[in-house]
Amino acid sequence: MWTYDNYQALVAVKDMFQKIRCENAFDWFTVCRLFGMPSGKLAGRIQRMLRDGTEALRQGAITKLDAILDRLDDDAFGDILDAYLAATNPASPQFLEEPYGWVGLVWSSSRSDEIMIRSTAGRAHALTPDAAGRNPYGLLAAWNVSDAHLAREELGELFYHALELEPVRLRKFGSHLLEIKQDIETVLLRGNLLALSPWHEVKASRYEQRWVEPSETVPYEPSSMDFASHVTKIFTAFRK
Repeated sequence: MWTYDNYQALVAVKDMFQKIRCENAFDWFTVCRLFGMPSGKLAGRIQRMLRDGTEALRQGAITKLDAILDRLDDDAFGDILDAYLAATNPASPQFLEEPYGWVGLVWSSSRSDEIMIRSTAGRAHALTPDAAGRNPYGLLAAWNVSDAHLAREELGELFYHALELEPVRLRKFGSHLLEIKQDIETVLLRGNLLALSPWHEVKASRYEQRWVEPSETVPYEPSSMDFASHVTKIFTAFRK
C-alpha cells in the first residue's frame, strides 16, 4: 500500500532524476553515477513519469498510478533503483562499470566566468584536471560518446583553438552556457557519436550488470548523499 512516506520519497527521487536531466546541481554527476549512468533523455522521461505519478498518488488515482508504474518498468526503473541501492550499500558498495569515452564541460568556482571543453577516451573522471586547494573542477555537462577521438575532431572544427587548450569565456547572460551545450550536442548527434546508456539495452533484454569492486570506485559517503531511505521506500512499493 502506498503511504504518505512513499509519496514524499517519490518526490525526492523525482528531484534526483531532475538533477540528472538538467545538470543543474553540484552533485548531479554523482547522482547519475549512483543510478547507473542513465542518459539525460532517459532521466528526463523518468522524471516526468514520477511527476505524473506523484500527482496521481496525491489525487488517489491508483489506476492511473499503476499505468505509470507499468511505463516506468518498461524503462528499467526497478533495475535503476537496484543499481542505486547497490552503490549506496554502506557495508559493500558496488557500482555498475562505467563506460569509456566522454566529452564534458569543466568548470571551477575560482574561474566562474570560464569553462573548459574536454574529451577523453577513458572514464568520466579523467575529464576534470587535478587541482590543488579549495577550488576543484567539476562537470557542468557530460556526454558519453562512442568515439572520443572523432568527437574531439568534430568539436575542434566548432571551437577551434579553445578545445582543451584554452578556456571559453562565458558571456554575462546565462544563456551562453546553454548555447554551448546545445552546439556540442548538435555536433555529436550529427556525427552519430552519442552512446546509448546501459539502460537502453534493457528493453530488448535485461541488462547484464557488470559490477566493479569498491576499491575501484570513489568511496560512498552517506553524509553527502542521504537519499537511500527514499529510494528504498520507492523500491519496496514499486516491487509490491
